[in-house]
Amino acid sequence: MSTPVSAVVHGSIGHLSLDRPDSINAIDLAMMQALTETLDEWAADDAVEAVLLDGVGDYGFCAGGDFREILQRAAEGMTIGSVFFRNEYRVIAKLAEYPKPIVSIMHGMTMGGGISLGGHVSTRVVTDRAKLGQPETGYGFVPDGGATWRLARTPGEIGTYLALNSVDLTAADAIALGFADHQVPAERVGELVEALSDASDETPESIVAGFAVDAGPSPVLARQDWIDACYSADTVEQILERLWSFSNGRSVGGLSAETSSDPDAAAAAGEAAETLLKLSPTALVATLRSVRAARDGESLRDALERELRLARWFTTQPDLFTGVQALVAQNTETLHQDVVPDWRPADLSQVDLTDIVAAMETPLRHSVFDRGLAIPEDGA
Repeated sequence: MSTPVSAVVHGSIGHLSLDRPDSINAIDLAMMQALTETLDEWAADDAVEAVLLDGVGDYGFCAGGDFREILQRAAEGMTIGSVFFRNEYRVIAKLAEYPKPIVSIMHGMTMGGGISLGGHVSTRVVTDRAKLGQPETGYGFVPDGGATWRLARTPGEIGTYLALNSVDLTAADAIALGFADHQVPAERVGELVEALSDASDETPESIVAGFAVDAGPSPVLARQDWIDACYSADTVEQILERLWSFSNGRSVGGLSAETSSDPDAAAAAGEAAETLLKLSPTALVATLRSVRAARDGESLRDALERELRLARWFTTQPDLFTGVQALVAQNTETLHQDVVPDWRPADLSQVDLTDIVAAMETPLRHSVFDRGLAIPEDGA
């Protein structure tokens, strides 16, 4: 049976590779266990001075959490929601707080939990072929794994826009918005890995910097003026109202499409509104609340704890399972991409904010950082 993580030490570098290429290295319980054990071992090994984290396969670094596993376990009658997310977040925190330098290489598709694995370490590399995103609202869930902490620290209201609309990012976007540090051409990644493995006196950061190239301007950052104007509203309904007004030529917050620095502002705002109408209302309301809560000096650990509470609540809600089933169907080409899942409730006005706030603020019996909570073999 193949292992979901390849772990090899080259010189003073521990090389960790996510190794589930057939699923674009989606994170499952076995992968979490392997990452945890290896990182703990290398933290105590003086011969390992730094860690390199990448993914096997041409398609991408990591497609995020393996929700196929959650559906399968749920069908078997196992309640693994809190177990899955708690252990995933624990690995993310371990990477973020690791006592040795970690270089992540996020190539190709890097979604959701993939960004969380690679995006909180000390040196974060993207290639020119990278495609990053927080697609959670598209399948009835919320950005998690420390995502709200990162999103809340993007310029203006860009993080709100990215989170609500499940927007994909280019390498240039990722660097400009704080999701990555350097772009390295995809054809030079092999050289970079070799250079890191042969490192002597140079730091991993300086080695990566020697391979880095200018990523160019960020397409998303160019939209900031109308994003700030529309997405600074207090509710998703108000954001929608502003987007429609702006796209129809009216001024929002003193800005109009004619005065925007984005020549496609009106059309882009209209498309953003259309996208929101297709997404889970419950996920949208919860996402807005969660990203806003991550502001005002909250730590990554605080965000992970809140996200765990919210993620656990979502495993009891119909939209997550409806959305994941639709996503699986789309990936197997049995469902047309334009079909909107049967969200419940289907309208923003029917979402109960009280339940969402209670889910975010009510502590669970076990936190992300409680000790002695090993990943059970049966996932229960």
